[in-house]
Amino acid sequence: MHRNTKTTATEWRDDDVNIEGVRELNRVYERIPFSREYEGVLDLPPLKLEWSTGANLPVAWKGGVAGSFGDTIVLAVGMWMPDRLNVAYAYDTQTDAYTELPPCPVETQYTQGTYDDSGMYVVGGRAFGRQVWKLTRHGEDWKWTALVPLPSSEIPGRWLAGCGVVSGRWLCLVSGTPGGKPSEQRDAPQLQDWKLLLDDPNAEWEPMAPYPGGPRALVTVGVAREGLYVFGGSHPDPVLRSLALTLPGKYGIEVPYNGVPNYRDVYRYDPETDEWTSLRNLPFPMFSGDAVTLDERYIMLMGSADVRTRRRGKTINSDARVWRGYGDMILCYDIEQDNYSRIGVMAYGVATAPWIHHTGRLYSFGGEPTHGYNANTENVLQIGTIHWDRASE
Repeated sequence: MHRNTKTTATEWRDDDVNIEGVRELNRVYERIPFSREYEGVLDLPPLKLEWSTGANLPVAWKGGVAGSFGDTIVLAVGMWMPDRLNVAYAYDTQTDAYTELPPCPVETQYTQGTYDDSGMYVVGGRAFGRQVWKLTRHGEDWKWTALVPLPSSEIPGRWLAGCGVVSGRWLCLVSGTPGGKPSEQRDAPQLQDWKLLLDDPNAEWEPMAPYPGGPRALVTVGVAREGLYVFGGSHPDPVLRSLALTLPGKYGIEVPYNGVPNYRDVYRYDPETDEWTSLRNLPFPMFSGDAVTLDERYIMLMGSADVRTRRRGKTINSDARVWRGYGDMILCYDIEQDNYSRIGVMAYGVATAPWIHHTGRLYSFGGEPTHGYNANTENVLQIGTIHWDRASE
């Protein structure tokens, strides 16, 4: 049984009201065919999500890695704010409680990673350089082990990239921004994408075939059916970005995408053949979200998009009773139909938050809102209970 939302609200979030409001908003979306707004999409989603909140994180968090270990979900190497602590926590899905774990031996920020049945991987990062670590569990003991480092070109670090383990054999690193400058001011060349053969103890990182979408960061990455699926993302345009910084003050005009265009293109990568395949575009641009695979057929795209969303709450330096977030829309990509349906909205529109599927529920920890509290980080635990509609398949 998950904690009642009355115990999870904060100074800046009214969880009771927001969960109720999201339930009603999703009823609205159920009555609006997806194809009324976008051509060639699927109107009947295979599932619905019922939202609740769990115990708040011990500290606000964004931009890290999460992994599932039985009934335990581990969080590590995130931007724990406002103090940027190098800590790790285990969340018990049965007791709705957190336990502090040994942190990663090397501190990083805005790293990327993934997990599989054997453990959780941490790959590079803005302050992590070439290093790659793996967290494993043996009974009650947790152990961090250094893996073969990335090639020397990764010494400056990379962030806002995507990772996935394909077929239980290949650890892939794709896209991302070179360390140093903010992603909106990117001017360095695109970094090489890499893959590592996990079942060969002598393997080194190998270059992947060039990503067809070109320079990109904040892609959404999912893994299913022996393939790595890469959705959307963003990349700054230097001319647009310059105009985005000058036009609002001079004319009161906003520049599209704030000068950092977001994308709809989608590709599948096969690490065995080293080939990319173009798939159906997203109905609208998405970036900075996360993906969860269900039944090896559906990839859930958990936000985000270039929109702002609101919930009941509070915003720093404002009298408005509004919590502000990013895109909260959830899409479902059907691998067999190469098409999308709309699931509805999540409880809170946060970006750079990892999502985990465990025993019929989706869990999301923290993330990045736009409301300004805790240096733009959240401590919310969102829980989506899955209700399948097999008649739509």
